[in-house]
Amino acid sequence: MPGLTPLPTPAQVVGGLGQGRLDPFAPVVSATTTAVDANGRPIPKSRPTAQLPAGFSFTGVVSSRGTAQALVQVSGQTGPLCVGPRGFCPGAGLAPLLPPGWIVTAIHVGNGQLSLRQGKDRFTLTL
Repeated sequence: MPGLTPLPTPAQVVGGLGQGRLDPFAPVVSATTTAVDANGRPIPKSRPTAQLPAGFSFTGVVSSRGTAQALVQVSGQTGPLCVGPRGFCPGAGLAPLLPPGWIVTAIHVGNGQLSLRQGKDRFTLTL
């Protein structure tokens, strides 16, 4: 009909969308870590700081029932972290993955960030 604009075909719509990772079996790119001081400024590498727990790896973020969770591996154990002391997630059926003294201060699902604190040292990890 004259004056009407034809809609795109289903193939044109789907073809323009990016879908997932190119290789779903490829290794996940490791997270970057930045230690920050109490004011949020990066700590120079020359100053000694606390280290992340042994075998710590930040692999993803999810939102479940309105609660943000970070997916991590610590000393060979894999599971979720939630905001709070030791990253304990009530209802997960798992013991806390972080050692005593560690606190998960924030999880930002939208930008893939996990913020941790041990004493005065803060860490921000980004996927």
